Amino acid sequence: MFESKAQFDDVMVETSLGRIHALISRSGDPEAECYVLLHGLLVSASYMEPTARMLAGRNTVCVPDMLGHGKSSTPNNALNIKEHAQVLSEFLQAQNLERPVLVGGSYGCNVAAELAAKHSVKAKALVLIGPMDVHGKTVQELSGRLIKDGLFEPPIMFATVIGDVTRIGLDRCLEQLRYMSEHDLDDALLRSAIPILLIKGQYDQLSNEQLVQDKFEIFPNCQAINVIGSAHCLSVSDPELMAQMIQDFVKQGTVNEVYRAA
Repeated sequence: MFESKAQFDDVMVETSLGRIHALISRSGDPEAECYVLLHGLLVSASYMEPTARMLAGRNTVCVPDMLGHGKSSTPNNALNIKEHAQVLSEFLQAQNLERPVLVGGSYGCNVAAELAAKHSVKAKALVLIGPMDVHGKTVQELSGRLIKDGLFEPPIMFATVIGDVTRIGLDRCLEQLRYMSEHDLDDALLRSAIPILLIKGQYDQLSNEQLVQDKFEIFPNCQAINVIGSAHCLSVSDPELMAQMIQDFVKQGTVNEVYRAA
């Protein structure tokens, strides 16, 4: 698979809690899939953009900046997971993005799962890349693991994170991390009742084998994949591989058991 030459447009949409910015590439094919990619905690839409560009062309692809991130507006208070899901559902409706395949990365996994659980969204499938083992953890524990994971990530991630954290603000990041630790991801997945693909990197310090295996065993229509040679930030380090896995899952309902990072 090669990166698409598809054009992405900058879009701004007013929601009940602020203006959301997004990059959108629309396919002219009436049978095209719609992919919505949701970024992680310390970053913006740029985190999901490499994978989004691999998916664009024959598909409609949308990469929003969540409120408080990137070019979107910044509410006075950090939003919790359900508030992010609510404003994103408003955004999807305003842009007529129907039957989306929701792709979450890290923190975006929780938001994607909560968004999928909303009946108004009518999501087709859910892909969780690097779901974090955070429920019930303290902010101090999670901050330490974020730092440790950085040792396994590509150098480009350091510049991306530093730039985005400066924009978002450390206090807001920590508050959102607390909201994430309080969010019940399993409950959201149970309410979504759609096919789920869980993707974890072999060296991911923020997720773990047991978390992924538990979800694979609990939820119907769920597949769990461990990517050999990768860590947490798969959407940046291995975008071509992520796009291939996502499309295979959506088209076939299953993917190969083993994928290796390039």
